[in-house]
Amino acid sequence: MTMKNKKADERLLSIYLFIIYTIVSIGVVSGVVLFHGSALDVREVEAGILNDKIIDCLVEEGELINEVLDSEFDVSEFCKIKPADNSVAYSGEEQIGVRIRLFDFESCVKLEDEDKTSCTNNLMEDIEIGRTDFFGFCDLEGDKIPKCSEKNVYVLNDGERIVLNVLSAVRKVEKNV
Repeated sequence: MTMKNKKADERLLSIYLFIIYTIVSIGVVSGVVLFHGSALDVREVEAGILNDKIIDCLVEEGELINEVLDSEFDVSEFCKIKPADNSVAYSGEEQIGVRIRLFDFESCVKLEDEDKTSCTNNLMEDIEIGRTDFFGFCDLEGDKIPKCSEKNVYVLNDGERIVLNVLSAVRKVEKNV
C-alpha cells in the first residue's frame, strides 16, 4: 500500500508543532515575569555593610584611631564614604545617612530581654554625615522609607573602654517618573 495524500500528515504535525511552540513561549514569558516581577530590597543589608565598613575604618586592632576625636575630623573623607549617589536614577542626591557616636563604657547597660546595649549618658563624640533626617524613619515599616542598621562595638581609646555606636540609613528607592 502506498500513501497518496501526504499533505494531511503534514497538517496534523503542524498542529502538534503549534501546541509545542505555545507551551514553550508561555514558559519563557512566565520565567521572565517571575524573575523581573518583584524587586529585591537590599537596603537593610547595604546599611549593615556600611556599618561594618565604618567600624573597620575607625578601629584598628581593637583601638579607636586617634584622629576620630579631633574637632576637624571628616569621616566621609577619611573612610571614603560618599553619601551622594551619582547614578542616573538619583542624579547626585544623598541616599545615605550615618551617625557615629562614642559613649563612655560605664554609661551603657545591656538590655536583658533583648540582645542590645543602651547608651544614654556621657556622649563623648557625635558625628553625622549625609541625610540626618533619615534616622527618624528607622522604627517605621514601609517600602518607600529608608532602612536602617545599628551596631555597637566595644573599643579602647588610650586604654579607656568606650562604646562605638554606628547607625546607618539607606533610602535608594526608585522615583516615579
